[in-house]
Amino acid sequence: MRHWQRTLITATVLIMAKTTIAQAEDIPITRVILFRSGVGYIERSGSVDGMGSLTLNLKTDQMNDLLKSLVLQDLDGGRILPVQYPPQDPLDRTMRSFAVNLGDNPSRSVLLQRLRGVSIEVVMNTPSDKPIRGRVISVQARQATNDRVTTSYDELHLMTSEGVQTLNCDQIKQFKVLDERIQNEMQAALETLAGGLDTTRKPVQLQFSGRGKRRVLVGYITEMPVWKMSYRLVLADSGPSLLQGWAIAENTSEEDWRNVQISLVSGKPVSFIQNLYQPLYNKRPVFTPQIDAGLLPQTYTGALEEWDKKADGRDSNERAKAAAPGSPPTEAGGLRGGFGGGGGGPAGRAMMDMESMGESVEAMATGQEVGALFEYSIDQPVTILRQQSAMLPVINQRVEAESLSVYNPNTNARFPLYGAKLKNATPLTLMEGPITVYLDNSYGGDALIETIEPGGERYLTYALDMKVEVNREGGDNSQQVVALKIVRGVLDETIKNRIQSKYVIRNRDTKTRSLIIEQPINEGWELVEPQKVEEKTANLYRFRVELAADKTSELSTVEEIIVSQTFALSAMDLDQIRLYLRNPKASNALKTALQEIIKRQGEISQTQAEIGRAQAQIKSIDEDQARIRQNMQQLEKTSDLYKQYVKKLTDQEAQLERLRDEINSLNTRLQSQRSSLANYIQNLNVE
Repeated sequence: MRHWQRTLITATVLIMAKTTIAQAEDIPITRVILFRSGVGYIERSGSVDGMGSLTLNLKTDQMNDLLKSLVLQDLDGGRILPVQYPPQDPLDRTMRSFAVNLGDNPSRSVLLQRLRGVSIEVVMNTPSDKPIRGRVISVQARQATNDRVTTSYDELHLMTSEGVQTLNCDQIKQFKVLDERIQNEMQAALETLAGGLDTTRKPVQLQFSGRGKRRVLVGYITEMPVWKMSYRLVLADSGPSLLQGWAIAENTSEEDWRNVQISLVSGKPVSFIQNLYQPLYNKRPVFTPQIDAGLLPQTYTGALEEWDKKADGRDSNERAKAAAPGSPPTEAGGLRGGFGGGGGGPAGRAMMDMESMGESVEAMATGQEVGALFEYSIDQPVTILRQQSAMLPVINQRVEAESLSVYNPNTNARFPLYGAKLKNATPLTLMEGPITVYLDNSYGGDALIETIEPGGERYLTYALDMKVEVNREGGDNSQQVVALKIVRGVLDETIKNRIQSKYVIRNRDTKTRSLIIEQPINEGWELVEPQKVEEKTANLYRFRVELAADKTSELSTVEEIIVSQTFALSAMDLDQIRLYLRNPKASNALKTALQEIIKRQGEISQTQAEIGRAQAQIKSIDEDQARIRQNMQQLEKTSDLYKQYVKKLTDQEAQLERLRDEINSLNTRLQSQRSSLANYIQNLNVE
C-alpha cells in the first residue's frame, strides 16, 4: 500500500454523468527522469475540484507504455476512479463487425454481392438514365465471345416491381443504398477506416472523486532518446586536474519542457513494450459434435496452487512477504545514489508521497524494487523546448589524473600513446562517454572512458607519443626438464616452458616520463619476472617503467608454465631410453632401472639374432637340397654321384632337424625374456 508500483487502479463500477465532471486545464510537465534504457519517466501536476476529470492527450504509440506504467495520486484525500480511453480494436476485426465489410477494399461487384437482399437504386450509363430500384438477388460472373475474343464481366440481378432485371455491372454509372440503416453502417465503416489512419493524440480521461479543490499527480513511462555524457579534462602539471561533465538530454516530444526538474539515471532497467492498447482476442477452436457418438468435449483442471508451492518452496503468504518493496537508498554526496535516492529522486518527489499514494489508491498487486541505479539530479529547473536538445552541466570538480604514456604493441608496435590515469575522487559515478583532453592551454586529443565508480581508476589515452620509442625483443620459448619418474612402467617427464620478452625503451624527451607497458596474459602461464606488477586485468599485465630524461631503459618479462608428458617404456626404443639415461635430472635409481631395461632389451635382441641365424641356415640348406634334387633327376641311380647326393641329403635332413629344435628352444627363451621384461616394466615405480 506504500509503494508506487501498487497503484494499479481498482476497477470500480461507477458511471458519472458528463454534467458532473468539471474539465480542468492542461496538466503541465513538472519532472522528467531519463533512463539509459531508452525510456523516460514523465510527471505532471494539476488540480481538480470535486468530482473532477483531467484530460491527458497522448499519441497512439505512447498508449502501451502509459497503460503499463501509469500511476495516479490524489494528494488531498480524494480517490482515483477508473481511467477512460478510446480502445484500439484490430481494424480488420472492427470492419467485420459492420453490416457490410469494407475492410478488404472490395470491388463494386463484390460490394454489390455483399448487399444481397438490400434495396438499392441503380443509374445505368445509358442514354436512358432513369433510376432502377430493386433488391439485390445476386452478382454472377459471365463471359462473352466476339470475333474470337473472350471478355469477362459481372451481371447484377435485381428484383424490381416489374420482375427480375439483369444489369451489366460494367455499365452501372452509380448506385445508392435505400436502406437507411445499411447506409449508416457503411458510413460508420468508412469513418472507422479513416480513423485507422489517424496519428493524432488520443484522449485519456483521468477521473477523481473527492471534495473541494485538490492537487493531483500523474506519472508514466514513455519512450525517450538515451541520454549521453561527454567530458572535458584539463590536465594539470601538478595537483588535481579539472573534470567537467555535460549530460546531453533531448526533448523529441511534441511538448515543451518548461521549468521542469530533470534527473538522469544510469543503469539499464528492463524495459519492453507490450500491446495493452489494442484489444486482444483468443482464438477458440471450433468443435463439431459427432451426432452418432453423442460425446461432448472434456475439460481438465490442474492443481495450480499445490504445483506453485512445490516450485517455489513457500506458501502464498511467504511469497507475498518476499515481494514487499524494500527501503529506498539514501542520499550519497551532492547527487542521489540509486533510483529515487533522497528527496529529489523518483522515490521522493518524482515518485510521489508513498503515504498519500497508498491512501488514495487501493492496490491490486504488490511490487518489488530491483537493481541499484545512479542518478544525476539537476538542482535547478530546466527548460527544453519541443524537438530541442540541451547540454546540462552535471560535474565540475577536481580529480586526480596522473600524466603518463601507455604502450601496447597491438595498438602501435613502435610508439606508445599519451594518456593519464584518472581516479574518480568525486562522489559521483562517471558514466561512459568521450573525454576531450586539454593541456598546456591547448587541445590535446580525444579519449573514451567506461563507467567509473566513485574511487575507481581508469587509464585513458588521447594522442601518439613520438618522444618515446619502444622495441620489443624476444618472445623466445625454451624448455627445461625439471623432473623424471617412472610410475607403473610409464615415464613421467615434467617440463618447464619459459617465454622471455624484452622491451628496450628510448626516451628522447628532456623530462622524466612514466610508461605503462601492456602485455597480454597467456592463460595458464605464471609471471615470474618482474615480481612487481602495476596492474593486472582479466587479459593484460600492466608494468610501470620510469624513464630518465634522454636515456634508454629496459624491461624484461619471464613467464613460465609447468607441463607433464608421459611415455610408455615398453614402446620406447633403445635410443630414446639412452637419451633419458643421460639426462641430469634422472636419479641413480631411475638410471639403474633404465640400464636394466637396456640390458634386458639387449638379451632379447641377442636371442632374436640367434633365431635369425638359424632360420638363415635352414633357408640355405633348403636351397641346396632343391639344387641336388634337380641334378639327381639327370643321373642313374646306380652312379656314384647319385649315391653321394643321397648321402648328403640324409646328412642335411639331420642338420635341419637340429636347427628346427634349436629355433623352438630359442622362441621359448624369447617369449620368456619378453614376458619378464614386460612384468619388470609394469611393476617399475622409481622417483
